[in-house]
Amino acid sequence: MLTHAIDLRLPDLPPAVEGLRIAHLSDLHIGMRRPRHRRIMRELDSLDADLVLLTGDYMNKPGDEQSALGVMRQITACLHPRLGVFGCFGNHDSPSLRRRFSDLPVHWLNNAAHQFDDLPILLMGLESDGFRDPDSIALLADLDRQGLSHGHDTWEQEAKSEVRSPKSAANPKSEIRNRKSEISPRPLQLMLSHYPMYLPTVADMGVDLMFSGHTHGGQWRVPFAGPFYNSSDLPMTLSSGILRHRRTLCVVSRGLGETWLPIRLFCPPQLPVYTLHRGPLPGQHTDRLENVQPW
Repeated sequence: MLTHAIDLRLPDLPPAVEGLRIAHLSDLHIGMRRPRHRRIMRELDSLDADLVLLTGDYMNKPGDEQSALGVMRQITACLHPRLGVFGCFGNHDSPSLRRRFSDLPVHWLNNAAHQFDDLPILLMGLESDGFRDPDSIALLADLDRQGLSHGHDTWEQEAKSEVRSPKSAANPKSEIRNRKSEISPRPLQLMLSHYPMYLPTVADMGVDLMFSGHTHGGQWRVPFAGPFYNSSDLPMTLSSGILRHRRTLCVVSRGLGETWLPIRLFCPPQLPVYTLHRGPLPGQHTDRLENVQPW
């Protein structure tokens, strides 16, 4: 089985989002058609998910654009989530591939955001390719154009910036609780980023949960020692799993494909399906990057 069921707990999860199921596809690295693509489609046909997120590297190398388009047309035809399919691109995805993928039934979020009409969810995506880094400033500009707020709780920001009267200063906690009850809770904030290395930047933006790939979980692992290469500047211990930085979680998928050599060693492909629940964050609050649940 490629599908990996994972429970994620977030302390500020809006009640309307409790139990939401999110499927995460990453790093297919499609070149020629292979039997593994049929296996992926069989599992997607029976997949029960409310939302599907794609985090890049759909093709393997230049010249694979048409093959990748054909396989992705079949894959997206298997997807029927009630909230839609959203994606960003990765460093292997050429400009030609991006143009071809514009006709797929995918809402691409490249330094852009989407606010759902019927659910308190703000979904954002960072652009990635082999020549440009993700641009958080461009994303913030798109949020501003749409009139969308982001970051930590509005009540908390306003309470910190407000000049209190002498009476309220005597009991600041009571005042903050009152203000919290008066202001609507912010939406759940989700981020797509091919690169997990941008977790500190995303945490600075006040995002709750980030979805990433890129590392392939190492692709080749040594038993009892783990991976020895993950295509990034992350320590090997952060190659896949649930990462935490301050109050932000990042789920790093092992991905569904391979690069360089078409071999995975002690690191099987993965199609995570996350179920969201309200509860305490795993791990401890820290300014370091911690892997609170490796996989």
